[in-house]
Amino acid sequence: MLERLQINQYLPLLQTMGHLRSYAKGDVIFRAGDSSDGLLYLTQGIVKSYYLNDGKEVILRLMAKNSAAFNYSAFITGQPSQEAIECVQACEGIWISLKNLDDQRKKHPWIDVMLRYMAEQHYLSMERRLVMLHHKSLEQRYLYFREVMDQEIVENTPMHCIASYLGATPESFSRMKRNFTHV
Repeated sequence: MLERLQINQYLPLLQTMGHLRSYAKGDVIFRAGDSSDGLLYLTQGIVKSYYLNDGKEVILRLMAKNSAAFNYSAFITGQPSQEAIECVQACEGIWISLKNLDDQRKKHPWIDVMLRYMAEQHYLSMERRLVMLHHKSLEQRYLYFREVMDQEIVENTPMHCIASYLGATPESFSRMKRNFTHV
């Protein structure tokens, strides 16, 4: 995996390839059905990536500062995205056109390093969720969530979003939290 120091040396260069955007809590950055035309490199805030199943939100990923929020599967396949990405709280980030990024790759080999890092982070995020969902009880899933997730996400994500990420209803999550003895 790439060293955090190596990625940090490229961040100022990455920022020159885009422009700062701000979003309010509840703003949708990408809608389901959108094509992948850009990414938001988060510098502040938390976003959720989700899809709807029978009208209910199923959260796939929660992302905070230093994460790339974009429809990765749409980027890979060129097909419209199945997921939406929405701000859980006010967010800021560097909006970068994927076309511009791709056009610049020949001139700037470090872009491939950044894209590989983003792919690795996406994979690790999804793997964490799969591992967490295989824990037997909701309490075990919650303990795993608290152990592996960025502290900003653990502390600042609304409970109904955490419940969805854990594969639970808000009611069962609330019940578990009331009886939770490992806090």
